[in-house]
Amino acid sequence: MRLAILSAVLFLSGISALIFETLWLRLSGLAFGNSVWAAALILSSFMAGLALGTAIAASAKFRSRPLKLYAGLEVAVAVFGCTIVFTLPVIGELLRPLFQTLWSHQAILLGLRVAISFLILLIPTTAMGLTLPVVLEDPVLADQRFGRAIGLLYGFNTIGAVLGALIGELFLIKAFGLLGTSLCAGALNIVAAIIALVLASRDERPTRPPLQRSSEEAGRLRFKFDYQPPWKLLIVSFGAGLLLLCLEVVWFRFLRLYITSATSAFSLMLAVVLAGIGIGGAISGAISRLSRNALSIFLLIAAIATLLCYQFFPIPKVKPGEANFYLEAWQIIAGLAIALMFPVSLISGVLFPAIASAVQKTVGNRMNSVGIVTLFNTAGAALGPLLTGFVLLPRFGFQTSLVLCALGYAVLALLIAGRTFWASGFSRLVLIALLLAFVVTIVLFPFHRDQVHFFNARKLYENEGQHLVMKIEGTSDTWQLLRRDLFGRPYYYRLVTNGFSMSATNPVNQRYMRSFAYLPMALLPGAGNALLIAYGCGVTADALTHDAGLQEIDIVDISKEVFSLSADYRDAGYSNPLTNSRVTAIIQDGRFFLEASPKHYHIITGEPPPPKVAGAVSLYTEEFFRLMSERLDDGGIATFWLPIYQLSVDETKSILRAFHNAFPNTIVWSGPDEEWVMMGIKGTLQNIYPDYVQNLFHNPDTKSDLSRIGIEAPEELMTMFLMDGDQIDQITRETKPLTDLYPRRLGDITQVDPAIHEFALDYIQSSSAAARFRASRLIQQIWPNASAAQLAPFFV
Repeated sequence: MRLAILSAVLFLSGISALIFETLWLRLSGLAFGNSVWAAALILSSFMAGLALGTAIAASAKFRSRPLKLYAGLEVAVAVFGCTIVFTLPVIGELLRPLFQTLWSHQAILLGLRVAISFLILLIPTTAMGLTLPVVLEDPVLADQRFGRAIGLLYGFNTIGAVLGALIGELFLIKAFGLLGTSLCAGALNIVAAIIALVLASRDERPTRPPLQRSSEEAGRLRFKFDYQPPWKLLIVSFGAGLLLLCLEVVWFRFLRLYITSATSAFSLMLAVVLAGIGIGGAISGAISRLSRNALSIFLLIAAIATLLCYQFFPIPKVKPGEANFYLEAWQIIAGLAIALMFPVSLISGVLFPAIASAVQKTVGNRMNSVGIVTLFNTAGAALGPLLTGFVLLPRFGFQTSLVLCALGYAVLALLIAGRTFWASGFSRLVLIALLLAFVVTIVLFPFHRDQVHFFNARKLYENEGQHLVMKIEGTSDTWQLLRRDLFGRPYYYRLVTNGFSMSATNPVNQRYMRSFAYLPMALLPGAGNALLIAYGCGVTADALTHDAGLQEIDIVDISKEVFSLSADYRDAGYSNPLTNSRVTAIIQDGRFFLEASPKHYHIITGEPPPPKVAGAVSLYTEEFFRLMSERLDDGGIATFWLPIYQLSVDETKSILRAFHNAFPNTIVWSGPDEEWVMMGIKGTLQNIYPDYVQNLFHNPDTKSDLSRIGIEAPEELMTMFLMDGDQIDQITRETKPLTDLYPRRLGDITQVDPAIHEFALDYIQSSSAAARFRASRLIQQIWPNASAAQLAPFFV
């Protein structure tokens, strides 16, 4: 009964821990940046706190009731966890002047961000790392077999994390925002603490000291390694943690060739991995104790399963006319994730309690044995994402990385077997058979299978006559550059990121992408510098270089691979803007660049990933738009992409409300295929004279570029007008803005909402657009000489 209650307690703790982890990493990214290095090191600082907690558990001895200590740890997680969520946005604001001071010293700035994130997360993550080892010190559990106890406790704690991964992102954040979700997680910690205190108060059995000590030591917490660590088992624990996290990164990268890159999809994939670990832990508890040969057997099974699950991955079928393999149905995502990841995750869940049980034979003390095993396992898990993201994937690709992980499991199996491998008996025969099976699996492995998956990711576009030019497996994504030819010459290019078409240079896209640059250049002829956030295919950057008046053009993108592809776009009316002497390419998270760079601009424009791609929502919130405004000089202009065809009507209104809150002087312009351009003018409004707009058409370079996208007269540029801030106020009266604390006001589904077409149609009809233009107070202020009658034919 006691074990069942404590399993339920750790189940609640697991839910809370995963929710808090999600919130902390999300907010740390907003405060300290989401570049590849920053995100990886912030995650490592989280893991380092867990490792510190397990290191304390590995060396501590105490006489106080462990469940009372456990209750205190849960309260600490609740209090400090919620405090971090509430204060991280404020900390980011307070640190901004320091970041700007250190901007020219990027190495120091990165180290500072990691150090600050580590210190902020130190107390709650250390407490999290201590919880499981401390519970295992409960003297009542001494009557339970150690292997059974740790298997069930570890399993239920991890299964709780499964629920946390699902309800946090899918329900709580949507309903209560980040702050409310943190309070829900903290409440679960408090409930777990109360149950533990009730158990401790009812427990009348004397506390069993783990080691006999003098009365002078009684009641003191002591830190001392007084045992000989079983190094082989600890190395296997380290390797198992390393390999599983390496595989998790590889699996996620591979699955993104087929499924949506939405936040809910990542939560579902993580839940599958955690479910495998949790169920495996429970199974290990039922088995209770495994020999070293049994550990070797499980490791070899993991090695074989790693290869076979990939080799026999059930490629989904796409019906004719469907948009590639960009799958969004949760049933399909769950099925694919289970087929690929669940078997190895299950085995990993079996291994951890089994290794801890074997270590306990040598260490004796239950808390110490769990602590030191977890310490090595967590250290390996912390290294895994760094090794995979920065070494394995960029150098070898996802398929070879997967094979290397399988080899790693085989090496661990041979290491732990040692001399017993050659002993007689049934286990020896099983080991030899599995080792031969692994060798055969490697020999017969289809090393060209990855080309099938890359082809499937671009299949829709190849069917449209586009062919592969270049493929890059980078630190964060897989990139495929496609080209379509016309009459033997390059016609346009398409950049496919994982399984999603992120950008293209076809004529329709060229029109709105170049409008990002030409609209502010037409209204602000004296602009001397510009900032572009997100490079894409370089179309907007190319348009900026056509303005001879711009002396400095900074381009910020989070992926170096996007810049490295710039030389592969040839002909098709395109010149590589990165070769222009005025252009500076900066590899950085666009949001952190706005926070930390001290530079101001006359023009800022952005065409980031679509808002429903995981992580991109933070580039469409009110806080982000306010950052853009802060980096503009007075009278400066910002333009930003709004792909309403990917949104619902309410989501569109939420983003418009957020943008207008940041820019009181807002104009929305039309683009083709419901690609809208939001424009914000900061501060002082200046009158726009016809000669200003005419400047673009007097310059042969900009005139020919504008003509190529169907804009041949100044009036055509101006009659792209859709609405201004007054109209936004009218249609968003009952709408709440998209904010950092309420990111789930934007859903995940990208299927077209039929209502969005009706919404857009009302604004692009010539008569209604002309009427709004004529009635716009903002237009009258900045362009007093505009004649609606003169522009009427151009609206049509």
